[in-house]
Amino acid sequence: MGVLEAWERHLEKTKSQKTKETYLMLVKEFFKFHKVDEKEIIENLKPSMVYRFVDESDLNPSSLLTTLSALRYFLKFLTRREYIEKSMYESLKAAIEEAREELNAKKTPRYPRALTREEIEAIFEKVKGKKYEKIYTLFLYSGIRLGEYEKLSEENFFMDKSGILWIKLTPEMTKRNKGRLVPILSPDKDETLKVTEKLSRWIEDFEGNFRVKRGVLQVYTDRLSKRLNIDFSIHSFRHTYITNLINSGFPIEVVKEFAGHSSIKTTVETYYKFSQKRAQELVRNFLFSQ
Repeated sequence: MGVLEAWERHLEKTKSQKTKETYLMLVKEFFKFHKVDEKEIIENLKPSMVYRFVDESDLNPSSLLTTLSALRYFLKFLTRREYIEKSMYESLKAAIEEAREELNAKKTPRYPRALTREEIEAIFEKVKGKKYEKIYTLFLYSGIRLGEYEKLSEENFFMDKSGILWIKLTPEMTKRNKGRLVPILSPDKDETLKVTEKLSRWIEDFEGNFRVKRGVLQVYTDRLSKRLNIDFSIHSFRHTYITNLINSGFPIEVVKEFAGHSSIKTTVETYYKFSQKRAQELVRNFLFSQ
C-alpha cells in the first residue's frame, strides 16, 4: 500500500468527506508540482520543496495556505507511522510555518466584490462548451454557496407557473440549517429567460453536467483567475448575484432570505454600501415612473 493510499484511509476515519477530498487533492498537487511519483515521496522530502512551491506556484495566498495545512497534516501522519524521521518532520514543519507567516503577512483582506459585465464575459468565454460553463452559470444566477452546491440534485429544482426556475434548499443543505427558496435571476428579464431555458435542459442530467469535486473546482477556478488576471473565486458569483438583487431594487428582507443570511444586519453591513449611480436611478424612478 502506498503512503497516499494509507493516508486516504486515515482521512476517511478522521476527517469529513469534503476535507478528505480537498486535503488529498492538494497534497497530490504539491508532489505533482515537484514531479515526484508517489513511490518516491519519502526519498524526496526536503524543506526546500516547501519554499519552491510557495515561490513558483500559481496559487493565490489563500489556496497556498490551505495546501500548507494539508501538507502539514500529511507529514504528521508520516511521522507517527514512522515513514519519516521526527527530525525530518521538524525541518519540514519549520519550513511550512515560516512560509505561512510570510503568506499571512502579505495576505490582504478580501471584501465582497461583484464581477463586472466585462469580467463575466471574459470568464465565460474561456469556459464556453465545458462543464464549467454550466457550473458557473448555476452559481452566477442563483448565488448559492459552494457547500450548498455539493448537496444539490435535480430534485431541488422546480419551475413555477409563471416560468421562474427555483432551487429549493432544505435545512440540512444550508449553512445555518434553515431551508430557503432561491430564484434563478439576472438583472435583465430576457437574460433570465435564456438562462432559465439553458439550466432547465442541463439539470435533466445534473450529475453529468454539474458534478465536480469541490477541490477540483476550486483549483480550476483559481488557475483560471490567474490566467485571466481577474481576481475572482466561486464565491464571487454569489457576491455578484446578491449585488444584482440589490441594484434591481429588491427589498432588503427579500435579499436577506434569497441569500440565506442569518440576519438583515449581515446583508446591510456586507452589501448595502452607498452607490451614487444607484441613488440617481432610484430618484429618477421615483420621479418619472408615476
